[in-house]
Parts: sequence; structure tokens; C-alpha cells
Amino acid sequence: MPRKKTGLDRFPDLTWDDIEEWAGAKIVSRGKSYQRRGRVAGLAVTDDGSLIAWVDGTKRYATRVVMGESGLPDSTCTCPYSFDCKHGVAVVLEYLKCLEKNHPVPKAREDDDRLELLADERGDDEYCEDSNAKSENIRQDIDDFLKGKTKAQLIDLIHDLAGQYPEMARDLSDRKQLISGKTKALVTRLRKEIRDIGSEPGWRNYWDGEGYTPDYSGVRKKLGALLKAGHVDEVLTLGRELVTTGIRQVEQSDDEGETSVEISACMPIIVEALDRSSLDAADKLVWALDAVLNDSFEVCRDFADYLCRRHPKTAWHRLADRLLARLDEHKGTRDADDFSRNYERDQLSDWAIHALDRSGRKDEIIPLCIVEAGRTGSYPRLVERLMEARLYEDAEQWIRKGIQTTKDKWPGIASGLRNRLLEIRTREKNWPVVAAIQAEEFVRSPFLKAYRDCKKTCGRIKSWPRVRDLLLHYLAAGELPWKQKSWPLPESGLDRPDGEPRKRFPLTGNLIEIAIFEKNPEQVLRWYDRLSADPFKRCGALENDVAEAVKTHAPDRAVAIWKSKAERLIDQVKPSAYREAAGYLRKVAKVMQQGKKSAEWGSYLKKLREQHLRKRRLIEILDGLDGKPIVKKRR
Repeated sequence: MPRKKTGLDRFPDLTWDDIEEWAGAKIVSRGKSYQRRGRVAGLAVTDDGSLIAWVDGTKRYATRVVMGESGLPDSTCTCPYSFDCKHGVAVVLEYLKCLEKNHPVPKAREDDDRLELLADERGDDEYCEDSNAKSENIRQDIDDFLKGKTKAQLIDLIHDLAGQYPEMARDLSDRKQLISGKTKALVTRLRKEIRDIGSEPGWRNYWDGEGYTPDYSGVRKKLGALLKAGHVDEVLTLGRELVTTGIRQVEQSDDEGETSVEISACMPIIVEALDRSSLDAADKLVWALDAVLNDSFEVCRDFADYLCRRHPKTAWHRLADRLLARLDEHKGTRDADDFSRNYERDQLSDWAIHALDRSGRKDEIIPLCIVEAGRTGSYPRLVERLMEARLYEDAEQWIRKGIQTTKDKWPGIASGLRNRLLEIRTREKNWPVVAAIQAEEFVRSPFLKAYRDCKKTCGRIKSWPRVRDLLLHYLAAGELPWKQKSWPLPESGLDRPDGEPRKRFPLTGNLIEIAIFEKNPEQVLRWYDRLSADPFKRCGALENDVAEAVKTHAPDRAVAIWKSKAERLIDQVKPSAYREAAGYLRKVAKVMQQGKKSAEWGSYLKKLREQHLRKRRLIEILDGLDGKPIVKKRR
């Protein structure tokens, strides 16, 4: 009777498809790079059949990989991403390489340091309990050791340790200053530390794992100690420095938000200091609001949360007056374009409305919205307030005025206002007019969602067959639906679109999308062939959708489309394009194998390998398309 495979036994069965399904193509690519560059060290196997190793990235990380019940790996790591990261992929590939070359992999010791490091990441009760027990034992050893020392010996010991660990010496000095209340030197040094850390932007190269993320953990710790010792105003002063420096640093950084996360983690301490500070309640709100208004990166979102807490009505009242005064004086940023000036002013007025609401001055909100709509085009906010107040007739008047004012300069605002009228007519259950508005929106922007919405509403009034025919005729010939015979819908009450003279009919891309939606493969191919023959139009974005839609009706056409797309990607000679091409080739393989053309698929794959033999990255990816295990030979 064959032995049942354990978790460790199942690693050799992994294919490249398995690895990509587990971690995703980008992470697999980065993991391959790490493994090839020898960044995996100390690979070992644990008693429970998992893999552990050190992986060198920005720092040295402990990584553990187990084989999950699904038959795919599952990794835990001490890196910021914690789970199923490139380090885990590198460990698996290193293990498979060892198997392929018949290199032995040692057993991990029970007290391996990496298991303790990973215990918190995994939430493993057994390891956590063991780690806690060891910590208690160490603490007891320290207590026993220190109890036998005289005061002089303890002082000598501390001096000795402080000499070996400068950070400990500095921490002791900081504690003395905090206790004595003489914090000037500590504050000066902390201010310099903030400026020094904030002087270098963060960056990250995600292909090779290199980069720099500023470490504000020391600043965070010292600010917390200052706050705990009661030096609230000093923390707030340093907080202003941190907000200014941090926002500038994030603006200059080139990463995916790691720098922002580091700085943001300090903000709850600053918020607490602000709340406990000697400032009066209104000045606290102004302090928080200025931090939010100067922040375009959500570094100061904790201050926005602070502004949504309960505060005295008198403070909100004073803040509202200050913001209204700012609006009167506002001229916008120098040399800013209209959009930027309007955005700044809208932010100010949004918070003014918030303050008026919290102070109980609700009757001033709509008049302010009316004034600001004329200044910045913020008609959607005005209409929203009117609808909340159930002033629907007034809302309709401002919708129409807003559309006329914004339709040329800010068509997105006009579109939002038309949607508001659509909401009103929907609330009234005036389905013919709702359908008319939706049909007009489809003509303005003939997207599939607008088509589906119109179909659903027309179904209520049994007018869809005729409306559908006329909408499709518009896409094919450019003739506006309501100018054709027997248009069944009433006027919407809005300005109808006049058509777009720059559009080249037929709108084949939209007709293809609708044919796919309606599951009509013959029409899909009809319009796809028309689109492909037009030298002025591109069909690349629709090719995969077309192939998916016709793969059952016309499998050879689907295969041809996917092959063409994959081969064009391969010709780009880029690893990212190779990975994308592999996705289409997998679809080719599946359709051909279902059509009992496995031999033909094998010949095609062999031809690709021969044509691109020198493209090492591509060959690696093609090797993963045959569904065979990554480990090619085992002795």
C-alpha cells in the first residue's frame, strides 16, 4: 500500500501554474530573482514538514512555508507583507532546486530562532506559549542575577552596558530629563532627528527588493514618552514640525505608501497631545483643520477623525466664523489653475459647512452652498443639500442651471447633476422619463452599463424591443434614436445630446460589448471582423473578451486571437509582456486540449521555444505551460 503523501512530499509536485495561482505572476517573478541571486540562506525542514529559511531583502527576514490543504503553499514572513510574499516564493524555489540537484536539506532545531520570530506573525499558540515561557525564564534569570548585586555593582553594570549600547545610554539620559522636567535638550535633539529623517525621500524598487523607508519608530517612542511624562505642549510643537516635514517627504517619495504609513503612525500621539494641550477648544479645531488642509496624502487622517468627534458647540461656532472669514479672503494658490483654486475653496467650504452643522447653524448651510456653487461650480453639493431637505423643486431648478453652467467646461459635473434628476424621477417612479434620461446618457457615453440600465427600465414599460433596435441603429449608423420613426419614449426635460460629429460610425467596440452581453457570438464576430479591418481603429483591448465570448461557438477563432495577442506580447521582449502572454497561451492550451488537439498544442509550444530559444525568461515561462512539475529530475 503506497505511503500517504505528507505536506513535505507534495512540494515536488508543484507546477509553475500552481506557484502563480498561489502568489501571482509579479510576486513569482520577484521570488525567482531573489532565489537566483542567492538571497535564501539557512534552508531547513521542520518536524511538521514545513520549510524555514532566512531571506535577504531590505532586511534579513525569517520565512516559513507549509503546504496547504488546497495543495498550494502557504507562507508566513517577518517582512511587512507577512503572508504569501516574494520571500516565500524564493524559499519554495530554493527547496525545489535542492531536490533537483539532490542536495540534502537539513532538519531545523526545535529551538531555531526563526520559529520564535515567526510565532507572532502566525498566531501559533504553541510557539507563542513556548516563547512566553522562555521570556519568563530569562526574566527570572535576570532577577536572580541582579538581586545578588550591591548598588555600586549595579551602577557599574549599567555603565558597562551603556558603554556597549549607546542607545541605552541615550535612553537613560532621556529618562532623567523627563523626570527632572528639563526637556529642552531632548526636544532640540528630537526636532533635529525629525528633520534628519525627513530629509531623505523614501523609495522602492519592487523588482529587486531594494529601497529605503524612513524609520520613525524612535521618534514615535520619544514623543510617546514626552506625552506620558506630561509635556503636552512640547509634543504639540514637535508635532507641527513632524506634520510639515512629513508631508514634504511623502510628496518627494517614490514608493507605494510605506513612507506615509511610517509618518501616519506618529499622528495619534500628536492628536492626543492636541486634545490635552493648553489651547482653547476652538484653537484645537483650527490646529487640526490646518493639518488636514495642508495634507494631500492622508498623512493627517487622524486629525480629520478628530474633527469628527464631539467638541463644544461654542468651539464649532467660532471655527465656522473663522472659516467663513477665510472664504471671504480666499484668493487661491498663486498661479494655480481654476480646478486647483476651486478644490482649495471647496475644501474650506466643506469644513465650514461641517462646522455650521455641528454648531447648530443649519439654516446658513444652503445659502452658503448657493453662493459657493456660483463661485466654484459645486452644484452637486448644493443639490445634495436641497434633496436632503426634501426641497425637490428647488433641487431641479439648480440641476438645470448647473448643467447649463458646467456642461462645456466641466462635463463630469453636468453628468453628475443629470444623475441627480434621474434619482428624483426614479423616486417618483416616472419610468418613461427615467428611461428617456438613460437613453440620452447612452447616446452621450455609449457604455454597456448605460445600455443595461436602459434595458431594465424599459422592461417596466414594455418598450425595450423598439428602444433596443433604435439604440443599436444609432451605434451602427449614427442616427439619433429620437429622430427616427416610432421613438417610444417622452422628452426627458433636459437638453438632448446632438450627437458627436467626431465619432466614426459604426461604433464597433460598443456593438461588440453589447453582442457579448447579449451572448450573441455571431454578432460578436461580425463586428470584430469589421473592427479588425478598420485601419483607424484598434481592437487590442477587446480581443480577449471576444475570444472568451466565441470559444465555444468558434474555438478556432478564439485560439487564433489568443495566439496573435500572445505573439505580439512576446515580440516586446519584456519579462512583464512574457508573463501576460503566458496567460493567453494557457487559454489556448485549454481550448485546444478540450478540442482533442493536445498534439497540435505541443507542436505549437515547441515551435515557440525554438523561435525564442535565447530569451531565457520567456523559456522559463513556457516551461511552466506544459503542466509538468517544476522539479525535472529526481534521483
